[in-house]
Amino acid sequence: MLSNKIKSALNEQIQKEAYASNAYLTLATWCEEKNLDGIAEYFYAASNDERAHMLEIYKYLNTYGGAAHIKPLKDTSIKLKNLLDVFEYVFDLEHDVTVSINKLAKLSYEENDFATFKFLEAFVLEQQQSEKSVNELLDMIKRVGHDEKNLYYINKTFKKNEEKKAADTKKTSDTE
Repeated sequence: MLSNKIKSALNEQIQKEAYASNAYLTLATWCEEKNLDGIAEYFYAASNDERAHMLEIYKYLNTYGGAAHIKPLKDTSIKLKNLLDVFEYVFDLEHDVTVSINKLAKLSYEENDFATFKFLEAFVLEQQQSEKSVNELLDMIKRVGHDEKNLYYINKTFKKNEEKKAADTKKTSDTE
């Protein structure tokens, strides 16, 4: 059975994952408005990933004696000037989720809830990778620049990456 502290913390994490999913949809819209369809696809996929995380935690909580719920989410609207602003926001978003997951893992360890600690291990590692990936994207945007000419190149790069991921996913599902 989960302690009340763990139940509460898992529900808070559900909120953060749901917010992140919605925030990525907001960023996809920003990109679509600027005809950056490749980058928009990246954000749609990121939104799906965050929603999948939310559902995993939601189901875990319900399975092990909690009552998962989602409260009304805060507004994800944000004023962004350029692609660099977008990815700085993404880094902050991912970092917030990382800090939250790490606190949850620490709490589960302190509560001697090693099953929840083990459950969270994949999230901890994925957040570490997410921050690294976003930092790499920030470096690319800073090096290449984010003027109109370079946006075309960056968008094309994102499009190729998303197409490759989709092909790899299809290849993996075909072999299973």
